[in-house]
Amino acid sequence: MTSSEPSSPLQPFPNLGDVITTDDVSQKGSGSYKADYVNWCRTMHLLHVHAPGWQFALATAPGGGHVWKAPNETGYVVGYFIGPDRQTSPHFPQAIMDNRNNAIAFGKVSARDLTDSHRRCLCTAAAAQFGLAWQLWAREEVENPHREEKKAKPAAGPSVAGVPKDEQPLSDSERSFLLKWIGDMPQGNREAFCAAFRSKFNLDAKAKVAPAITSKKHEAWIQAVMNEYA
Repeated sequence: MTSSEPSSPLQPFPNLGDVITTDDVSQKGSGSYKADYVNWCRTMHLLHVHAPGWQFALATAPGGGHVWKAPNETGYVVGYFIGPDRQTSPHFPQAIMDNRNNAIAFGKVSARDLTDSHRRCLCTAAAAQFGLAWQLWAREEVENPHREEKKAKPAAGPSVAGVPKDEQPLSDSERSFLLKWIGDMPQGNREAFCAAFRSKFNLDAKAKVAPAITSKKHEAWIQAVMNEYA
């Protein structure tokens, strides 16, 4: 990760716009939050195979180091590629962000923040300069290497005395969480899920499922089958 030479915009760069295949693509999330991505390590492998001799680097910031300071005192990195004949691509900036995609203050950037942003800038710069995985960027971001935010578990309602554990009622937040997850399913999966729920809990074939999701036994079953219908 060294300082760059002046960029060489007229130098032809590798065109990797048609390189990725479905074998290169992974998925994370479910329902409306599902996203396709190519992880940074596979991105490097594809560059080694299809753009041999091109190496990614971070430009040195004024005053040294690789973290640049934005006008609002947040940090960012600047990535570029060095070619086999020492030609360089244009610089490509990438904000240093936390796991909520908020820019991090310059003075609070950690080593982990810097290395995460290095990997992310590698992927964004490869898409911008070489077209690698541009198809995914057109819909969803290529892999975000930041640590995923832990989602807060819905608050459980108070226990009802004398009611078996699996018959305990769901709190409003627990029930809302389950209904939102069901609503995010693709339509075909949602229909299959509802049919399975009716069969499991002996409901009429035309019964509405949402009003029937009321207790811990329903929550436990739904959580057990989530991956089948996501």
